[in-house]
Amino acid sequence: MTEARMTTAPRGPEAPRRRRRVLQPRAVATIALAWVLLWDRVTWGNVVNGVLVGLAVTYAFPLPSIEFHGRLRPHRLAWLIVRFLADLVVASWQVMLLAFGTRRPRNAVIEVQLRSRSDFYLTITAELVALVPGSVVVDARRSTSVLYLHLLDVRGEGAIEAQRAHVLAVERRVVRALGSREEIAALDPDPEEQP
Repeated sequence: MTEARMTTAPRGPEAPRRRRRVLQPRAVATIALAWVLLWDRVTWGNVVNGVLVGLAVTYAFPLPSIEFHGRLRPHRLAWLIVRFLADLVVASWQVMLLAFGTRRPRNAVIEVQLRSRSDFYLTITAELVALVPGSVVVDARRSTSVLYLHLLDVRGEGAIEAQRAHVLAVERRVVRALGSREEIAALDPDPEEQP
């Protein structure tokens, strides 16, 4: 008598994970707070309705879990903030000069491949880049960790490569401020980025 064995094929990394519908208290509280602020009055009815809306929204549209294995490094976070504010001032000055100048700007859309595969770092990097005038994130691909940026006033191929290097430097500062030792070690070391 032969014995039949059943084997199941292992699930590959591409297999989609189903989002579980679990209670997300922070998301519910945030939505409830936004609801109360929209009504401009703190009443029991507004608070209860905000919580009910928060529960309905988080149940209908469950948020994916974001994995974070790093730790906060205050001195590197301070460096990240200082560099962001410096980029903000410089870019605002350049956009102002462009607005009052007579030269016609040349725009471009570029692709930047990030080194980290974390949704958390992708989101923070995209937000920091988008908040600086002159660049807009038009698409962010979670599956490949790619950002697509619209740039204002690109002068030649060197400017495109400089902007790519700038986005990667922002990502490096984000990971150094918030990442684990393994995540930081995976990035290219760049001594001039040290605060």
